[in-house]
Amino acid sequence: MSLSGGVDIRSEPHPLKGLEQLLFLIAVCTGCALSHMGTSTMPFQIGALVDGSHRSAGEAGLFAFLEIGAVSAGMMLISPWVGRFSARIIAMVGCALTAVANVGLYGSGSFPVELTLAIGAGLGYGFIFAATVSAAAVAPDPDRAYAIGCGGGLLIVVGLMMVLAMLGARWGPLGLFAALAIMSLLSVLCFFGFEAGKNLAEPTLTAWRIPGCLGLLFSWTAASIGTSAVYAFSERVGHAIQLPPSQIATVLSLGVFIGLLGTVIAAVLGKRVNRTAALLMGMLGSGGACLLLACATTLSMYVAGVFLYWIFYMFLYAYFLGTAALLDPAGRVGTLAGGLERMGYAVGAGVGGYLTDHASYASIGFLAIGSCVLGAAVGFPSLFREVTRRKLLITGLKVSFADF
Repeated sequence: MSLSGGVDIRSEPHPLKGLEQLLFLIAVCTGCALSHMGTSTMPFQIGALVDGSHRSAGEAGLFAFLEIGAVSAGMMLISPWVGRFSARIIAMVGCALTAVANVGLYGSGSFPVELTLAIGAGLGYGFIFAATVSAAAVAPDPDRAYAIGCGGGLLIVVGLMMVLAMLGARWGPLGLFAALAIMSLLSVLCFFGFEAGKNLAEPTLTAWRIPGCLGLLFSWTAASIGTSAVYAFSERVGHAIQLPPSQIATVLSLGVFIGLLGTVIAAVLGKRVNRTAALLMGMLGSGGACLLLACATTLSMYVAGVFLYWIFYMFLYAYFLGTAALLDPAGRVGTLAGGLERMGYAVGAGVGGYLTDHASYASIGFLAIGSCVLGAAVGFPSLFREVTRRKLLITGLKVSFADF
């Protein structure tokens, strides 16, 4: 396949129907849920390490950095091979890695071992993420597949987080890791649904080494760095304003569920709203929500910050994935972008731990809004020029880079 200029051409797709479509969407939803399970539960993992293993905020931040950094590394390592191996096989290998690592975290008392296992768990989540993104990218309607996957994945995450909270209360703080291992193993069955997408048409020509893709990668990564610094320590923010642990868990779990609104809004707006306006709204809204959460002094501010974070996060995530699919229907840009977004989350968690130990929670809020503004200012101009060019090319108009 060419990696220089050119038009993305998708051969005639073979739409999935009936049971095949259902199994495929279940696999995509499960993949979206499990690949983000480490990230979504990171506040609880940090709390478990602080309370169960008596780690400092800085040590817990390093754990988060390594696990989420490994998600990114796993995605980028596997991205050149996503078209050569079955998405089902890649996802199942990821499940095995996460299960083994989380079992080890449940029984480990050594910090160096915990860090090593964090890398193993992260690699597994990264493999699952890559398999899901590449599988959905070659669907006849990738925007719809991503929207359903994100929405269904959120519902699964909400249910699992509630189960995790109950198991954590029974098995102790570190029981969270045992529950994550069990859920990884049970998810293996769902990934057989990826086999239904094996006959979907793949693009025959792709072009993704272009400034527009670099703009997408930069803006998405910058936003991830800032917002993750806040969300990774959202449980600690609640603790700092003396909210009961059960109340914090309820708010964080409901926040994930409320994030469905972001997916629904993105699905409803779709092509009715200019992509530039939608992405700008998502970036600024995400940064503002994180600032509100980090500066929370009351329950109402905390709830508003968590809920708005998830709404704008899911809204922005859907639009970023849709934009990546527009630039490269083969799914490689989406896989690479997802990997860098996870790397941004890892860096943000580490920076958040440092700032929390040496400054204040408000400081990570200002980091979030600043990162979102920077990402939009630097990355969006080239991204929007390429999106406009691609749309014109798809409609059959002859346009050159010089026209922009």
